[in-house]
Order: sequence, then C-alpha cells, then structure tokens
Amino acid sequence: MSLAAACAVPVPNGAAVSHGTSADGWLQHGVALPDEGPGYVRARPGEGTRYGTPRLLAALTRAAGKVAEEVPGTEPLRVGDLSYQYGGRHPRHHSHRSGRDADLIFYATDLEGRPSRGRGWVAYDRFGTGVEPGERGGEVFLFDVARNWEMVRTLVLDEAAQVQWIFASRGLKSRLLAYAAEHETDREAIFRATWVLQQPSGGNPHADHFHVRVACGPEQRALGCRDRGPIWPWLADSMLKAGLSPSLDDTALMRAMLE
Repeated sequence: MSLAAACAVPVPNGAAVSHGTSADGWLQHGVALPDEGPGYVRARPGEGTRYGTPRLLAALTRAAGKVAEEVPGTEPLRVGDLSYQYGGRHPRHHSHRSGRDADLIFYATDLEGRPSRGRGWVAYDRFGTGVEPGERGGEVFLFDVARNWEMVRTLVLDEAAQVQWIFASRGLKSRLLAYAAEHETDREAIFRATWVLQQPSGGNPHADHFHVRVACGPEQRALGCRDRGPIWPWLADSMLKAGLSPSLDDTALMRAMLE
C-alpha cells in the first residue's frame, strides 16, 4: 500500500466533497441548485452546470433571500454557472471545477431607476452603465449599486459561508466601496469587502457578473479540498470559534507534501 493510500481519509457516505482546487479538481456527491428559490432564479434553467457543495448553495440562497427582504421591489437574482454534477473541466470557465464557484449576474435598473432583470449578460463600465449585448440588444442598464452592495455585504459577513473571493472589475469595486463608505454602518463589512472583492489578474475582468468562491473549510480540506490564495483572518477566526483548526491536519499535510 502506498503512503498516500494509507493516509487517505474515508469520505462519509453520501457526503458532498470538493476535491482539489477550483481550477483543477472534481466534485463528489454535488448538490443541485433548484431552478428557482427565495430571491433567485437560474439564468440557464435546466442546464447541467448547477452543482456545488452545500456551503456554496446555502450561501447563495441566504444572500439572495436577504437582498430581496432588505430591498423591496428587488427582481430575482439570476444565478449563472456553478459546476457540473461531478465537476471537472467546463467549456466556459477555467475554474468552476470542484463545486465552490458560482456566477451571479449583477442586479440592474433601467434608466428610470426601476429594478430590471434584463435579458443578457450586460458588461458595465466604471460609471455603472451597460448596454445589453446581442443582435436584439441595445437597451441601456445601470449597475444597481445599492442591491449589489447588499449582496456583497451579506456574503462577506456570513460566517457560515466562508466566502474567499468575490471577483468583479476594478471600476465596479470602486463604485461599491464608494457607496459603502457613504451608507454602510458596519465597518467590518467594508474592511472585508476591500480584500475579498478583486478583479482577477488575467482573463475575464468580471464586468458583467460576480464570481463567488467559497473556501474549503476544515472539514472539506481534510478530505482533499485545496484552497488557492489566502485564508482571511476572519475566516480563520470563525473556524476557531467553531472549535475547528484552520490549519492543515496531519493527514491533509501529508497529502500536500506528496503532491
């Protein structure tokens, strides 16, 4: 028997496990996100990219429900791609492979300030203005900074969600933080969002959607999940409050050494 096999941790029967990284991994016993729920609808109903870990799905449904509750008149959040049932390579993404990533189409308004669901993936400039793409497009939308900030603050303050990244363009990040500086009463939300909101260094700038990624968490990490990037101090603190260690346990450390 190999040392790696001897160190393997048995997966609890039926447990959802995110194996490997978000860009090089797979999903075991992934949970399907329904086509609609409190405060959200799927952007591609019936399509197979709907699977994730229970932590990711719970974070999305809590956040969508909270925005709908806190800001009356909100159109349902449109949720884009998660992962395939067993994760792995995705034709539209370099990540989304292990059940910890989800795309959320931005909340938008029309030019009169009325909430609008829109019909396509609208890319917004740094002024928060976007034009619907496609041959039948041309309608102008505005980035709904109030509702989008409510989504961000809910995700970063949700201790159970363990949100590691929310990717968005630099221009939209600036708009969100400027709005928060004027309206947000919880300084911790601004502090966390300043770090978690980032434009990726390469590829898609994410001017037309949020890309949310949740951290492995200690229970997933012990089963083969691997975070890339920082474990923010508040994530480590929440693990410690729950009586869990944010560091690698002996088995996970041995696995990392053998990779």
